[in-house]
Amino acid sequence: MSRSDSGTGGGQNQQTRGTRAIIRKIYAVLAAPWLAFSNAAMAHGDEIHPGEPIMAMWQFPPEIVAGLLIAAALYISGVRRGARARWWRHALFFGGLVALSLALLSPIEPLADHVFAVHQVEHMLLRSIGPMLLLLSQPQATLIRGMPNWLRRGVFAPIAGSGGVRSVFGFFASPLIATVLFVGTSLFWMIPHFHDIAILDEAIHYCWHVSLLVTGLFFFFVIFDPRPAPAGARLGTRLVMFWCAAMGNILLGAYLAFKSAPIYSAYDVMGRMLGLAPVIDEQIGGLLMWIPGAMMFAISIILILHRWGAEEQRADDRRARMGTSQAHAAGRAAALPGANRALALGLGGFAVLVVLVALVSAVLYDREIGRHRSATSVEIDHSRGE
Repeated sequence: MSRSDSGTGGGQNQQTRGTRAIIRKIYAVLAAPWLAFSNAAMAHGDEIHPGEPIMAMWQFPPEIVAGLLIAAALYISGVRRGARARWWRHALFFGGLVALSLALLSPIEPLADHVFAVHQVEHMLLRSIGPMLLLLSQPQATLIRGMPNWLRRGVFAPIAGSGGVRSVFGFFASPLIATVLFVGTSLFWMIPHFHDIAILDEAIHYCWHVSLLVTGLFFFFVIFDPRPAPAGARLGTRLVMFWCAAMGNILLGAYLAFKSAPIYSAYDVMGRMLGLAPVIDEQIGGLLMWIPGAMMFAISIILILHRWGAEEQRADDRRARMGTSQAHAAGRAAALPGANRALALGLGGFAVLVVLVALVSAVLYDREIGRHRSATSVEIDHSRGE
């Protein structure tokens, strides 16, 4: 069953057609250059045949393979031309490319159209794990150095130096905008109406993936920006960004994990797989979004705090060599208790809120289960009475 057949069949109502038309227009403006490069860009997924082995579901759309290979080639070229980085940064960069490859080329991609839980794994790789690993490696200088001279000097430098481009990039790379887009894009595509449309329509689904990847890259660019304030975001700002992103995952994941009825019908149209009941499938997807998804942000917070501490230590060492450490140390000693207290309260508040969300979700789930059992008992008693 192809998506085009699924999207046009089944008697779509006027509201769905109107929404699809609007999203198509937005997509056409944003992605037309990509599509003009290759018609294969629309090859989001192939038809799955009954009984087909999972390992036979690997697919290699030319535009995705080309993008990954070009990124790898530029990075390797930059390293060979003298860009210096520790070995673990190389590992992080190629780990990020592997994560994107798993999301877009492996059997995860075609299975995601039939299993909601697998779809959440795909989006975790595409939106969080891949961008997080790529930006942790801080590959910008290496990639630029790896460009051919004609590309770096004749194309990249004029574009990157343009005031308009820098203004647009600065807008989307501001902490507030990057966080709103990162969280809002994910929540928008999880609205059942838009989620189902994207599953059934090839072009819209492609736009979905592009939006998740781009917002993920901007978000983690701000988070792992090596520049200290004021050029980069302050530590407290980065922690607040993480808190907002984590709460978006936790709240939506808890809702999906504890609801008692399926809300996404497109997987029935596409044909469900792996033998999971619809509600169980969506509950597993919610748990994946809730627990592993939030863990990704917790790991990132730990890395940010570790790097912040290391940078503070290096700054102290530099001041000690310059003979200015005593006055600065006195100032830091006076301010340190307040800063540590605020940081501890922030992290403690986040942990308490996570626990409260879990408890409230469990209570609501228990009430829903009790209501369902009561209704079932009444039906059984009624049928026995008849």
